[in-house]
Order: sequence, then structure tokens, then C-alpha cells
Amino acid sequence: MKFVILLLLIGINDPNNIALINAYKADAEQSFLAKDFSQAVSQYKFLMDSLNVNEDAIHLNLGHAYHQMGDTAQARTAYNQATLSSNADLKSIAYQQLGVISKSNKNLKESLAYLKASIKANPANSDAKYDFELVKKLMQENQDQEDKEDKEDKEDQEDKEDQEDKENQEDKENQEDKEDQENKDQNQESDSENEEEKEQEGDKQEGDEQEQDQKNDSSEEENQDESLSEDIADEKAEGDKSTQEKLAEMNISPEKAQMILEAMRNGEIQYIQQQKRKSTEKQDKGKPDW
Repeated sequence: MKFVILLLLIGINDPNNIALINAYKADAEQSFLAKDFSQAVSQYKFLMDSLNVNEDAIHLNLGHAYHQMGDTAQARTAYNQATLSSNADLKSIAYQQLGVISKSNKNLKESLAYLKASIKANPANSDAKYDFELVKKLMQENQDQEDKEDKEDKEDQEDKEDQEDKENQEDKENQEDKEDQENKDQNQESDSENEEEKEQEGDKQEGDEQEQDQKNDSSEEENQDESLSEDIADEKAEGDKSTQEKLAEMNISPEKAQMILEAMRNGEIQYIQQQKRKSTEKQDKGKPDW
């Protein structure tokens, strides 16, 4: 209700009335102290827009009211306007508040720049110095944390690479072992085949030798038979004359005598061959030689 009455008075009286302006300033301050920040904003804006009051202190207080409401965008606008002030103390506070807002938004680099400007405007601003050191410490902690995380990431990456190298080495060794085993199996198989071939060749050679021995034995028997036949023929040639003489005495015809001689000769040859085969037969290994 009081706000409406003041509006009516404004319409009647001079807007540059100092008493009215001071009254609004006082009301805005009271609203701010009572934490009625929305009312304080309205009162400060009325002073600026309707009463044409353009004072650095009003811009600063308006920024405080917006900041308390959580409207940082409007607060920034008011504080930036206040930084244009020729009043060093007021200018330092405006920069400090901008630094506080940037810190809340976790923009520490920007916050540090605002706080540095605040200290430059008023080196006696101990609050700005405190905030400056605090933000600087936070930046160092963040940098240390980033370095730590980078180091951990690097170590994790190195561990991962080491693990991959180890697995690759194990795979390589396993592959080499597998290839060695395959080569070993192939060599064993090849050796086995070669051994079988050697055994087969040995058996074949032994069979060939036995066959050759048999052929030699048969050839030797044939040679002996031929020799025996020649001996018999010689004996026959030598005895033919005496035999013919005897046959003439015994009154036996030559034809009949020839038949008798042939039968006797065949019997002798068979007897001799039987005796030779008995002497050349291999004796049983499981039996004695006698």
C-alpha cells in the first residue's frame, strides 16, 4: 500500500526531489537488510529508471540484491556497471564480487583475474586478497589433481600396454611352442617313415639275398649235376669198350645192354643227388647239429 502512495506522490511532485530519492534509498536498504531482495531490486530499479538516479552505489547494491536472489546474470551486469566507478573502494568491491561469481561457476582462472583487478583497485581490500589466495590455492590443487589423474592415466595406459605386450609375448611363445611341437611330430613321423622304409629295404635286400643264395645253390647244383653227368659220360666212354667185350662174351645184344646201362646210370644219379641235398639243407636252430 505504501508503494502505491509513493507512486502517486511521484506523479504530483518533482521527481528530482532529493528527499524522495533519499527515502527510496533508505527503503531499498531496509528491504535488503530484511532479506527481501526482490523488493530491494524493485526499489533500486525505480530509482534508476523512474527517478533517473545513476549512482555507482545503486548499481553495486542492485548487483548485491540480484546475487542474493541467485540471478548471477543480472548481478554481473550491475557489477560490471559499478566497475566503471571512479571510487576505488566501490570499484574494488565490484571486481571482487565478479570474482566470487566466477569462483562459484568454477571458472577459477577468470575469478583470479577479477580478484587481481580488485586488489589493484584497492590494495587495502583484505577480503579480496583472501579470496585471491583461496582461488589460487584451489587452482593449484586442481592442477595437482589433474597432474595426478594424468599420471594415473599414463600409468594405467602403460600397465595396459605392458599387459598387452605380455599377452602378445605369451601368444607368440605359445605359437612357437605349437610350431616346434608340430615340427617335432613331423620329424618323428618322417623318422618313423624312414625307419619303415629302411626296414622294408632291409627285408627286401634280405629277401633278394636269400633269393640270390637260392639261385646260387640251384646253379651250383646244376653245375654239379652237369659235372656228374660229364664224369658219368667219361666213365661210360671208357667202359664202353670193355662192356661191349663182356656183352659179346655173355651173348647179350647191344640194345638190351644199353637199356641195362641206362637204368643203372639213372639209379646212380638219383642216389648222388639225394645225398647232396641232405648235406646242403639248413639245420633247425632249435635242434643240435648231431
